[in-house]
Amino acid sequence: MAYKKTKNLLKIKLRGLSIVEIVTAIGLIGLVSVMVISVYFAHFRLFSNQSQGIDLANENRLALDEMAIQIKEAQAVVSTCAAINPCAYNTGPAIIVLQVWPLDSNGNPQDPGTSNYDYVVYKRDDLQNTQLVKITYPAAISTRKAGTDVLANDVYNLAFTYKDDTGTDVGANPTLASEVTVSLTNTNTNFGKTNTITQSTNAVLRNK
Repeated sequence: MAYKKTKNLLKIKLRGLSIVEIVTAIGLIGLVSVMVISVYFAHFRLFSNQSQGIDLANENRLALDEMAIQIKEAQAVVSTCAAINPCAYNTGPAIIVLQVWPLDSNGNPQDPGTSNYDYVVYKRDDLQNTQLVKITYPAAISTRKAGTDVLANDVYNLAFTYKDDTGTDVGANPTLASEVTVSLTNTNTNFGKTNTITQSTNAVLRNK
């Protein structure tokens, strides 16, 4: 009798899990896994969006600083650089053409004489219109490097405002400008969230 009781107890202890119990356990594990993954991806999206916003703001600020420095060093804002082949851009609300002194062999500004100026153009690219580009047209006597450099991507808007010494807007005749305000807007979309950064800067032409 004692032997039968012991055998029955062993059967009870050694009994495996039922299908219902296995399915329930798998369901619980799956539910917990989904919750953990959801929390992880939520934090990942938040971190990624914050990172994208910071990168966008930094790129925007660096581009503005570059333009401000070049404007301050410019001889003048000119209406066009058509005299330099193949430059055919005109200064306006979305494009600026700067006349700057050429550089000597040591990289220092040198006297341009009457016509040996370098020209620097800031505008959005011609193809996709989403990049801020700097186009340099050096004079024959200059060691300044010719070419096009991309300063920022995901550009939504680029605007220039031109003022004279009294602070009067001279947009109709930007060659009178002694101060330029630059506004730059960058935007991108990450995980369905749109990040937009707009910043501006003022630059006074020191050599005007």
